[in-house]
Amino acid sequence: MTSAARPAALSQAPARLMPWRRQPPVYSPVAVTTVLHGLRAAVAPGAAREYRVALTARLRERFGAAAVLLTDSGTGALTAALRVVLRERPGAAAALPAFGCYDLATAADGAGARVLLYDVDPHSLTPDGESLRAALQRNVAVVVAAHLYGYPADLTAVNRLAAEAGAVVIEDAAQAAGATLGARPAGSQASLSVLSFGRGKGWSGGGGGALLAFDPLGVAVLERARALLAAPRRGGRELLALGAQWLLARPQLYALPAALPFLRLGQTVYRSPQPLRAAARATCAATAAGWTLAEREVEVRRRHAERLLMELRRQPEFEAIQSDASGRPGYLRLPVLPSPAARQAVARDGAARLGVMPSYPRALCDLEGFAPRCDNRDGQFHGSRLLAERLCTFPTHGRLSRRDMAELVAWIQAIGGR
Repeated sequence: MTSAARPAALSQAPARLMPWRRQPPVYSPVAVTTVLHGLRAAVAPGAAREYRVALTARLRERFGAAAVLLTDSGTGALTAALRVVLRERPGAAAALPAFGCYDLATAADGAGARVLLYDVDPHSLTPDGESLRAALQRNVAVVVAAHLYGYPADLTAVNRLAAEAGAVVIEDAAQAAGATLGARPAGSQASLSVLSFGRGKGWSGGGGGALLAFDPLGVAVLERARALLAAPRRGGRELLALGAQWLLARPQLYALPAALPFLRLGQTVYRSPQPLRAAARATCAATAAGWTLAEREVEVRRRHAERLLMELRRQPEFEAIQSDASGRPGYLRLPVLPSPAARQAVARDGAARLGVMPSYPRALCDLEGFAPRCDNRDGQFHGSRLLAERLCTFPTHGRLSRRDMAELVAWIQAIGGR
């Protein structure tokens, strides 16, 4: 396609879509049977116990964990772990990535943590070693390292630096979504790891999360965290979320919830800390029942991501994120660094209808209300601020049809030809 033809293709792409059709930027597969399993657990305590045991066993086997704690959210799991570790080291700080989900800030707030940020490499989404080393020199008790958008980060260097500083590593695998490093799943490299089963995490129970422990230190932290959790709820709210997800998270209907401003879909929102609870009955059941669907979805996302990457790599206006040589992404979404001009087009050319969305709009050091908690908030954090300014994501999920993929490829070609 010539450069003259590409803008024309862009102008035609939205017209070929049905006017009400809107692509979810991310999707976790849910079946009617998933909701029914959740309903059964909500009304039958005996069944709920069986699902909880089954999910715990599956997580132990999949990740090789020594212990598992099921929580009401991934944020709750991280909050509890931070609270326990920091109680053992009064006055010490938690080291967090300066770019990531705002739930990292929520967890730090919930734990009452003093925070030191470290930068993120904008080309690989992995921790910047020099920046982390500098943070660890300032009395850090715990390091949180995150896998973003299903891209696995090798934590070998992080574990070494943390060990030298006497700090515990918590692996935030909430977005790992099937990613692997060698033969191991992302989420199994540190003393502790956090999982999430929320709506946009690839494996959904309508909510919920887990804290996994892998060594004696991690197990000790996990058992103390267990004592912080209130009793589980039945999970009516989670069941409603699952039902809505099953019905509305499809291109023909997604425009309806996306148009409701109070739902704030597609927006990055800071949420206040919530009381810590064990995972709801319905959540455990639905998460356990959705395992096979989530596993199948990983391969679909990989196929779609490879097709989009093939086109993106031809276009100088886009830079694909580098994956670790030993890793295999799960592509929860496909993150890309566009040029400044192409990044403007993400907001200008109806890209949201195709599921192309900006990433987190602020680095954590610039997040209003959270910055005062960060002792080094005045640091440069060039990589994290660049990501906040330019990173965008493409959808990869199983709701994309061949026609949808063709629309995305045409959009990439049109932007690349400008």
